[in-house]
Amino acid sequence: MATSVLALKNVNKSFGPIEVLKDISIDIKAGEVLCLLGDNGAGKSTLIRILSGVHQPTSGTILLDGEPVTLSTPRAAADRGIATVHQFGGTFPLMSI
Repeated sequence: MATSVLALKNVNKSFGPIEVLKDISIDIKAGEVLCLLGDNGAGKSTLIRILSGVHQPTSGTILLDGEPVTLSTPRAAADRGIATVHQFGGTFPLMSI
């Protein structure tokens, strides 16, 4: 069985009394593609911010190549090859098509 390149095990995130992520587990193998879909407010951005070191999980484990890691800052995440590319609406605002 191949080792996961990225895994989340029972990740939770709360902001004060508000629980925004509950028991998230993901297991991604090399070569797999993941699409993260959900309604507004479902926690997609919070999960991405945890993976990119902006937020820390309240509990749970992040594993890279099977080893537990702490992504305490965006720099720490980038040093491990994780970064966020933000969506920009109107990439070519002067083009008509």
